[in-house]
Amino acid sequence: MGDRAWMDPLLVNSLQRVRGIQAARPVAPEDLGRIVDIEQEAEARSLMGLGKVVNSGIHEVVRCPGVYVALTDMEFDWGDHPSLLLKKGDQVVGQEVRDERRIAALKTRKDVWFLHRNFVVFKDRVSFPRDIMKKICHFEIPCLPADWCRVDDPRLAGWTIVYANPSPPCDRFLKEAYFGGHDEQGLGTILVGARPESR
Repeated sequence: MGDRAWMDPLLVNSLQRVRGIQAARPVAPEDLGRIVDIEQEAEARSLMGLGKVVNSGIHEVVRCPGVYVALTDMEFDWGDHPSLLLKKGDQVVGQEVRDERRIAALKTRKDVWFLHRNFVVFKDRVSFPRDIMKKICHFEIPCLPADWCRVDDPRLAGWTIVYANPSPPCDRFLKEAYFGGHDEQGLGTILVGARPESR
């Protein structure tokens, strides 16, 4: 808990200055286990029609020394990082693509297949659909860099800020526990972690 006393106000204020974040709170240490339990239950039931979904991002964030929850609205800029991957073992064989120019370029390639408008599967890395049907592949919600969060304090020099998207059941828990149950359309939650960069 030592780090948290000075870090919490710093991170909360930095998060609340980000466009599209309405509010932010430190996550109580006793809630971290509950968040993991909810995510594991969601993973056990999750089949996106094509395969199991693993939320590795949430599992990574909850291990950070500082963990925060932020309430986002429609103004929040998710950036260009893929928030959903398709993996075969450790290899990425498909991913969400947000950049319109990249989508247009990928549509001209013969070695890709679009699962939907902005999710591409690389045909040369996977035997599709056999690998999916045989459960060789899985979907992964990764941990992402929080490039949009600026913290100007020398004590956090050398720290990395990351974030992850909770599953719908975890989103409901976080809204209930930290934001008075606010659940209007367009509102979501993210979990943000602060950790020292590994040397």
